[in-house]
Amino acid sequence: MFKQTLLATAVALVTMAGAGSASAVPVPSIPGGELKLSMDNYDSATTGYGNTTGTKCTTVAQCDAAATAPAPGAVGSANTSADTMGLFSISRITDVSTGNIVFNSGATQGYITGIFGNLMDSKVVVSDDGFGTGFRTSIASVGGTFEMWLHDAEYDPTLGPMVGAGTDLNAAMYPGVSNGVLLLSGVFAPGAVLTGDLVSSYFSSYNNATFGGNGQGFLDITGGLWASQFNTNSLTNANGGKNDLFLTNTYDAVTAGQASIGWTVKSSAQVTGTTIPEPASFGLVALALLGAGAAVVRGRKR
Repeated sequence: MFKQTLLATAVALVTMAGAGSASAVPVPSIPGGELKLSMDNYDSATTGYGNTTGTKCTTVAQCDAAATAPAPGAVGSANTSADTMGLFSISRITDVSTGNIVFNSGATQGYITGIFGNLMDSKVVVSDDGFGTGFRTSIASVGGTFEMWLHDAEYDPTLGPMVGAGTDLNAAMYPGVSNGVLLLSGVFAPGAVLTGDLVSSYFSSYNNATFGGNGQGFLDITGGLWASQFNTNSLTNANGGKNDLFLTNTYDAVTAGQASIGWTVKSSAQVTGTTIPEPASFGLVALALLGAGAAVVRGRKR
């Protein structure tokens, strides 16, 4: 894993040096310990299952048919059955065990932005919340992917989630995001979030009128420069399995302008997990990067 990380770092530097830098800031160092990633999200989600109580669907195909307002970002995308997809921006990474701030979004340390998608509704239940505030929709989803990159500029959410001009959230494509330095990629872990449910990867619930609500899921790391540090299986999920990270989301309604371009929900989130330090890697990575830079210089001289 370490060799893969080192190689990926060197390749990333060669690519940036030879083809124009996607990020002029260095990759932040990640310590070992309990970390919290704080982030803000724009979601394009399927939100229309009506205001009559009952179970609306119990399979992905049934939910596709039951939805009266499919997610705008799924129309014409690589996964037309996707019901939740969007963008996220990490504002801060905190070492919970020490209180130290590992990363702060901005010009000094750069911007860590990402794409999530391919979450498909597989069971939907609409209920009266019993407090006179309206109806509530609860959803179990399957699937789910995410990738996050380092940049020297923030993403532009005003482009909207609709497919076109290099945009397809379910294919991890969005201008100004997916051309950065890949830090982490992964999946929403199946069979982790609901006790006794060995299939679902995400659970959410929201008020139909205000979209106020929350969601949660476990994540597994599959790649990126930080993969060897975050791929720890340190968390125990609802069914006793092991996963790398835990995600919690708090939803809010979008503005009229944001809705007009295809965003349906805003949210704030945090991801927590335990990381492994790689102190011996930093010097070797530095040597690899120096070698990559020298190779680029030699190539230019030729």
